[in-house]
Amino acid sequence: MKLTTEALKSYEEQGFLFIPECFSREEISVICDQIPNVMNDEAVGRVLEDDQKTLRTLYGVHLNNRIFRDLVRHPRLLAVAQQLFASELYVFRSKIVMKPAFTGGMWGWHQDSAFAQYYERISSPKGGNAILFLDEVNEFNGPVYYIPGSHQQGILEAANSASTTNSSLAIAPETIAKFASVQGIVAPKGLAGSVLFVHYDTLHGSVANISPWDRRNFVITYSSIENSALPNKERPAFLSNPDLTPLIALSEDELDRIFTQK
Repeated sequence: MKLTTEALKSYEEQGFLFIPECFSREEISVICDQIPNVMNDEAVGRVLEDDQKTLRTLYGVHLNNRIFRDLVRHPRLLAVAQQLFASELYVFRSKIVMKPAFTGGMWGWHQDSAFAQYYERISSPKGGNAILFLDEVNEFNGPVYYIPGSHQQGILEAANSASTTNSSLAIAPETIAKFASVQGIVAPKGLAGSVLFVHYDTLHGSVANISPWDRRNFVITYSSIENSALPNKERPAFLSNPDLTPLIALSEDELDRIFTQK
């Protein structure tokens, strides 16, 4: 999948690129059928909401599951990420953000690059996220908010405030207000199967989901091998993938079987 000049320019200006309905309804159905298997995998990392009951995030979903492992190399995702982020990429991390109906919690304003630099020991983070919508994302079920063009400022100073759902690397409210007053806030929405590619430095966050509709996203964090993480034995593989082998897109034969049980 080769991006147009207009699409590349939009990403450079906005810090994200939205591609609606990149995967079919049938393909998304096959992907979602794998979620119970992932949930039963003891090697997958789990984070709960503040109530300590509701599942918030599943980490490392591509490490043991064939379909998710193939998805990170799917040309509709990897080929676009290589054009936007870097030519040689590895999967630093994968996750499913569950955001369940009525109970899905908020995510405070932040930059993913700041977490990569501080917690993951990546000195100069270069990469971004490919976010595959597993459910329809609408204005009611907690879409992610982005500040267009905020990636052009690099890594910003954190607010140093901490809570269960807001890390110490959250961005100060006055900083968000300053950027939003000039550049606004957008919340990309669309049907399941749509994909959003987001620069590491783009400011983003989301409100709680109090709607009756789930909002699950499969998120692949692609990082450049030029700025890979230093060895961190304290971090499990589902949080910091030790395999830095550059990814190669699936072959035609592999594409034919990705959404089957072969």
